[in-house]
Amino acid sequence: MTENYELFTLMARIDGMSNQFTKTDWKIVQYIKKSTERFIELSAQELAKEIGTSDASIIRFAQKVGYSGLNELKYTMQKEIDKSSSSINHSDYSVLLNDIKMLLDSVFNLTNPADIDHARELMLKSKRIFIVGLNFNQNVAEIIAHKFMTIGLTVQALTNYDTLKLYQTLSQEGDLFITISLSGNHRQLSSILADFKKNGSSILLVSNYEKSLCSPFANILLLIPKTDLLRSSNTISREMLILVLFDMLFHNFLTEDIKSFQCFQKAASYSKLNNDDTRDGLQKFMDLL
Repeated sequence: MTENYELFTLMARIDGMSNQFTKTDWKIVQYIKKSTERFIELSAQELAKEIGTSDASIIRFAQKVGYSGLNELKYTMQKEIDKSSSSINHSDYSVLLNDIKMLLDSVFNLTNPADIDHARELMLKSKRIFIVGLNFNQNVAEIIAHKFMTIGLTVQALTNYDTLKLYQTLSQEGDLFITISLSGNHRQLSSILADFKKNGSSILLVSNYEKSLCSPFANILLLIPKTDLLRSSNTISREMLILVLFDMLFHNFLTEDIKSFQCFQKAASYSKLNNDDTRDGLQKFMDLL
């Protein structure tokens, strides 16, 4: 098992902050990727000599990525290595299985519950909701739009640039554009989002990156972990991660908004709740969890 693989969860956080790093920070990141065990073993002074920087820079880096200091960063690295080592099984799909588990853990770790609450509140007060999914994100946008229609929201999938351009002038206050762009760096898309913002519309961006061309226009940014550090990168469907994120949001609607839940009971053919049950609808759902 490679060190990059073992440290995926930590590296997902670091990669999400990549645009905030200095040249010195990048030297430290590259050292972590190539020599993880040695990074854990050496002191700040010893690391500074090997990396070619100061021990203060290494400590500042640990704090920048969310830790109290170097020791806590090292502890997290060791814990993730131990966790991944203990979870190995010997089937032909063990690497894929563990990669998927780490990805799912990362989706939940990267997502701030307060952002999910904010997203629900923004969707409820919006008059029109558009799910923007271009190119490879077309199908997932349509799936998400259909799912949220079952709780009574006015949702439409926008899956090509020609349609999207129409809303550069037609968008207005009360519109919400939930935009899926994992790179977030498409100039044409960022220009369109800028016009949406000028027209008073709101934007929820789903991306791999905290900083991108599109991110300055987002009212809410929800991060999806990158997969390029994994050995199963070419196998794993990125759509799965997007759908899991929106499952979290959908779950938030059902547990926090009674009207949405009641609409779901009536509209969703796959709802398994018993209509003869006398419990409150929300309580019935919570009992299923």
